[in-house]
Amino acid sequence: MSKIDLTYLNEISGGDKKFIREMLDLFLVTTASEADQYDVLLANSEYERIGSLAHKMKAPVQMLGANELFETIRDLEVSGKEKSNLDQIPSLIEKVKSEVNLLKHEIVEALKTL
Repeated sequence: MSKIDLTYLNEISGGDKKFIREMLDLFLVTTASEADQYDVLLANSEYERIGSLAHKMKAPVQMLGANELFETIRDLEVSGKEKSNLDQIPSLIEKVKSEVNLLKHEIVEALKTL
């Protein structure tokens, strides 16, 4: 099952493949690499920064139509900012990192068709 849905990007770009390619490249360069920061933040118990990073990642993930990852990131954002459910944060981070890795591979494949 596909982790991304490019319907929204197609709609806002009017099908402009160059724009879609740029958005996918941007995700790979910025958002996907940001997921690696969670481990350091968790090791330092920087829960508010975890929440802020999750907030920053939400929009790009939503634009890709990666709904499952979006839900996980939203949960991570709330837990980090509210310093709640701290025992769940490590598993949420692992899920985010795993989903981002799957997305990266799917995006690379999608870029080959654009």
